[in-house]
Amino acid sequence: MKLSSETMITNQIKCHGSIQTTLEDDVNVPDTKPDIDLIIKQNGCLDLTEIKCEQNKCVLRGSLQFELLYASRDDIRPVHNMKGQIPFEETVNLDGLTETDDVFCSYDLEDCQIQLIHSRKISVRAIAGFHCRCEEEASDPAGIDILSDEAVRTGMESLSPDGLHKQFDTIVYTRSTPRTRDVFRIKDEINLPKGKPNIDTILYYEMTPQNLQTRLLEDSVRITGDLHVFVLYVPVDEERRMEYLETECSIDSLVSCSGCHEQMIPDISFQPQCGTMEAKPDEDGEQRILELELPVNITMKFYEDVELSILSDAYSTACELTLSRQPVRFERLLLKTQNVIRVSEQIKADENQDKILQICTASGRVQIDEQEIQENGIALEGVVELDILYVTENDDRPLSSLRAAIPFQHFMEIKGISPKDHYLLQTDINQISVIMLDAAEIEAKAVLSIGAIVFTPAECQVVCEITEAPQDLERLQKMPGIVGFIVSDNVSLWDIAKEYQTSTESIMALNGLTSEEVHPGDRLLLAKQVDGL
Repeated sequence: MKLSSETMITNQIKCHGSIQTTLEDDVNVPDTKPDIDLIIKQNGCLDLTEIKCEQNKCVLRGSLQFELLYASRDDIRPVHNMKGQIPFEETVNLDGLTETDDVFCSYDLEDCQIQLIHSRKISVRAIAGFHCRCEEEASDPAGIDILSDEAVRTGMESLSPDGLHKQFDTIVYTRSTPRTRDVFRIKDEINLPKGKPNIDTILYYEMTPQNLQTRLLEDSVRITGDLHVFVLYVPVDEERRMEYLETECSIDSLVSCSGCHEQMIPDISFQPQCGTMEAKPDEDGEQRILELELPVNITMKFYEDVELSILSDAYSTACELTLSRQPVRFERLLLKTQNVIRVSEQIKADENQDKILQICTASGRVQIDEQEIQENGIALEGVVELDILYVTENDDRPLSSLRAAIPFQHFMEIKGISPKDHYLLQTDINQISVIMLDAAEIEAKAVLSIGAIVFTPAECQVVCEITEAPQDLERLQKMPGIVGFIVSDNVSLWDIAKEYQTSTESIMALNGLTSEEVHPGDRLLLAKQVDGL
């Protein structure tokens, strides 16, 4: 006899680690830029350029890209910009990592503060978090059947050895593809509306993907959504004037991914990088076209439930059959869910801030401060951090910004979740709207998207090896040919047949049973069955 097996392939976390670090430096104002009187708005993004795997650690290299808008009294133009970067090299300890492994790293910029030291120098300080993980593929053979030697020779799986009795069970486990990465580049051109003047200098811009949706196709993923675009610029021949444009571009593109199909469940995360925007001439030679590009790092993993019939038990009335078992640990996908949360807050500007004349744009990020698995769900607490740029009533300082935080609480309903389960969260802002209430107060509203994918751990015993030996004739001779048996608690017909050297079919035929269901107190007649002699 030969054990027929099927391999259960799962992806498991080999090692993981996180660090939080401070990136800081003092930066001089370039000689071509006027003195800084007041910092209006600041922004930063991380550019991770290299992940190098070493023994028990990985090295991350990249830079913090920063930019700021500032007011200056030393130039006819009241508002100027400044850009720069701070290189970094950070080490994340990952026990068990080798040089040939592949590490995936997600990161977030929790805070970026730019402060004025004096008119020619600024202090840049940011708190960055890096979260690294390495996954490996696990292969566990699971016995699914026992075949006769003749079946093995002829390739006929239907042939079963004489006297062999088998019992099967069905398990469902979640199989995942290896995690892959790609770069999705959003490219577009925007023509200025007719009422807008030509561009002389771009002072500041923001590009934010919103409402990103994914749809699986055969060997590809379709990505749709919107790109929120804001640009502030100086018009041609108007040094003291500024114009801005806020608009949206549609996103609709395909990313190839070999091996995925529509029935799979996707786990796709997006990490926008530092984008670029340039003005270029139109057909008439006027600077009226904005050419933009935003690279977005994509991490993809796909899941599907696999139903597998495994051999749970077997015995033989023709030989002594011994089964060796081993535990196999796996995960089942409990649920993937997406929640939409609406938050709002009325925000007052500080007394020392310039009065609000008009709202330009608002950007933000979601920060989860507390998360806990509770009965049938996950409780979340966090804030939406907003940065609002507005036009002031002060001609000398025509722009200012306002920072605020909107707290929120939310309960994600997930029936059946328990503390032993693990989950992955994804947060995003689908929309931000800000309206003026008066010159010192605004109302901010945001639509948040919070997704969770939840896994529950499981374990089963699988048959990994069988051993057969000749019948123990002495034991068989001591067994009576016919036995009267009274069924006790927690005993199945299979257990009875296995213990008394017979078969369930024989017991049912001898006792006139129509099913294998028996109850405590039932009286059965058992006849010993010996095959292969």
